Amino acid sequence: MNQVSAQASSLTAKAGPRRRRSLLGLAFFVFMLSLASPSPGADRAYLAGLIARAEAQELHSQPYWKILLHYQASLFGEASLIDDARFFLAADGKHNPRSELAATLRAMFEPSGDGDEAVRCRFPARHAWLSERLEIDEKRLPPAVCTEFDEALAKVQPRSAVLIFPGTHNNSPASMFGHTLINIEGPYKSKLLSYAVNYAAFTDESNGFAYAVKGIFGLYRGYFSVLPYYQKVKEYADLERRDVWEYQLNLDAAETRRMFLHIWELRDIYSDYYFFDENCAYQLLFLLEAARPSAKLTDHCRPWVIPIDTVRIVSEAGLVEEVFYRPSKATRIARTASLMSPDEQKLALRVIDGSLAPQGLEDLELSREGRIRVLDLVSETVEYSYFKSELSRDAYRRSYLALLKERSRLGAAVDEEGQWPVPTRPDLGHGSNRLSLGIGAWKDEFYQELKIRPAYHNLLDGDAGYVAGSQIDFGDLVLRYYPRRSKGELHALTLIDIVSLSPRNRFFKPVSWKVKTGFAQRTFSDGGDHLVYELNPGGGFCYGNDAGLGYLMFETELLVGGRFQDSFALGAGGAAGLAITIGDLWKVNLAAKRLWYEAGERHRLLEVKLEQALVTGRNSSLNLGLSRQKVFGRYASEAGLSWNLFW
Repeated sequence: MNQVSAQASSLTAKAGPRRRRSLLGLAFFVFMLSLASPSPGADRAYLAGLIARAEAQELHSQPYWKILLHYQASLFGEASLIDDARFFLAADGKHNPRSELAATLRAMFEPSGDGDEAVRCRFPARHAWLSERLEIDEKRLPPAVCTEFDEALAKVQPRSAVLIFPGTHNNSPASMFGHTLINIEGPYKSKLLSYAVNYAAFTDESNGFAYAVKGIFGLYRGYFSVLPYYQKVKEYADLERRDVWEYQLNLDAAETRRMFLHIWELRDIYSDYYFFDENCAYQLLFLLEAARPSAKLTDHCRPWVIPIDTVRIVSEAGLVEEVFYRPSKATRIARTASLMSPDEQKLALRVIDGSLAPQGLEDLELSREGRIRVLDLVSETVEYSYFKSELSRDAYRRSYLALLKERSRLGAAVDEEGQWPVPTRPDLGHGSNRLSLGIGAWKDEFYQELKIRPAYHNLLDGDAGYVAGSQIDFGDLVLRYYPRRSKGELHALTLIDIVSLSPRNRFFKPVSWKVKTGFAQRTFSDGGDHLVYELNPGGGFCYGNDAGLGYLMFETELLVGGRFQDSFALGAGGAAGLAITIGDLWKVNLAAKRLWYEAGERHRLLEVKLEQALVTGRNSSLNLGLSRQKVFGRYASEAGLSWNLFW
């Protein structure tokens, strides 16, 4: 053996133990890697075990799973209120909680090219709940980077929540019943810097009647949206003249975070929007239940849900901690004007129209307090006009800065806080459902009467918590029984009856309006009463305040019935009335109407009525009605007394 061969043999002999140690190390590393990253077969076995455990625990029937998927009982079992197919991972997920749960578990183990499309990113609330209940080993799931979700969570930083109720605004069909949304608060001191979660119909419809019809029959899609709260305050309080009530909830940070996870799951997901059940009021309850499932809020809902009922349900469940009132700009303007003399109001109008400069007030015989009131009113009015796009940005800045400069010279107003009394909270008003039992006489014949009204408020109901001069009667059913004839009849079925008496003043000039449609007994030329369809719209003007409103309306009316000549009668005319409230307990409405029917069967109607109501409690009242009418040349009188129970 030569020297080279000897050296090679020596190196080989020395390398043998090192090579064996390296091979053993590599084998150990591969073994440990196999434990950390199971093979596809192991993943399938682990997944099958999770599905089996979920089935054994019947997780698909757990209340929280049904909350997250918005499942409700239906005629054919269960169905989700969500209509967007993208919300479900199983083909039959809308109707099958078991199938959707299994599909969710399977999807959790499927790798996703885009991390934000992974199940843990798209449905973080589902992922969190299933991981907790099944003790899922997160290391066995495919990696996912939820960039979009993580950024949103870091931006919002959910700590607490507020239920927001923008009050009613009768001159807007979309706002007649009010609205509800949820404010997610972070670490900021100002509520205006938090984020509002809103559910609403997606539409650009400008026709109020078409909006109402489509909303009733679910022809709109409803979406959740998340916007800065200050934008919603500007929309409701500044543009739509709606006072805002803020109900601080006692949810802790963990509960609020759970709610945010579920809100994220609903982004860009739609549900068919119905005014009276699947609306903003009902959908928000699922969000609150996602935060605190023990509240069981949806269990207390009626077949129809009105926004204020949602507030009551949440309050009765013990979730409300404190309530704050944020008056609208229109309310502030009206309140300031009510404290001013007529001369001060006229001066304010001169400053608004530019005929008097703000600094010119100093040259007039006007007290310091009077100048403060004038400048405060003008400032609010100018800002309101700008928000309504009635002033350009440059004109607004010039005017507003001049007003602020002059106002700052006068200091704070005397008893400024006392100028803003807080009205009765909307949730403390009477219930929106009403049952009435009554007796009366019509054309000298005695009757007994039963009335049922699902919603919501009329001119004779107590105004505490409601807008004075407003009326929205929906689905008002009136049944009568005449003992002398042993006859029961449908006296009326009012589909909807809206009256908006909005008083005009120097600063606001709204148009009052009404619309009523449904079925009612009407007197014919033979003196008998027969059921007809009626449509009665009108518009006009109203003056006064909460204590007394005088109104004048131009009206048209269409009556359709087989007993009419040509099966209809179409007329026009007017009505005038006076609505008075005495001491918040006694309400009086005196009204007269005159209509001339010139198309179809020609005839005339003259009617005078006096209606009174005595509020006997938050949810009870007594009504007394007297009326006299002349139709087809025949006179008839009616007197009725009824007891009302609200709930």
